Amino acid sequence: MAEWKQKRQHMRHYNYTAYIYNTRYTEEQNLKIKTALENIELEGQSSILDLGCGTGLLFPKIQKTVKTIVGLDISKGMLKEITPYIKRSPNIHLILADADHTPLRDNYFDTVFAITLLQNMPTPVKTLQETKRITKPNATIIITGLKKHFTKHSFTKLLENAKLKTKPTKRNDKLKCHTSTCKKN
Repeated sequence: MAEWKQKRQHMRHYNYTAYIYNTRYTEEQNLKIKTALENIELEGQSSILDLGCGTGLLFPKIQKTVKTIVGLDISKGMLKEITPYIKRSPNIHLILADADHTPLRDNYFDTVFAITLLQNMPTPVKTLQETKRITKPNATIIITGLKKHFTKHSFTKLLENAKLKTKPTKRNDKLKCHTSTCKKN
């Protein structure tokens, strides 16, 4: 019950602040996205999941490169901020759901982005297990964790506990988060 209470608090916060999210965080989020994209190569027919997609800042950066983008978020307010944009983008689909209990089939996605998500999750290893369930074998999973929430050691340990194989990632010291590019074992 405490887990859902924490999630509900985050959901209410993001519902309430969604209309100003881009004003406050676009620059920071774009830097995270840029760093993530520098560490992977997206294929033209890829199925991409943006887990905790927020206002969809990733979408315009990849929509012409990939086949399908699914954005999943627990905040209806955040998803409403994306709606006008996706009307012009038939390859983008939105889902209102909990990242720990996605209504998605096993082994589907080629790539998952989980940018600025884990620190909002009560049990991040559970979130990573669910992420692994919905990704194909050898899928790429890009994960960030805010430095004010995770030390480098605790972030690395979390990925190890989730049995994710991490690849060397180009560092960006300007980021307020740890970034890792992982492969599903």
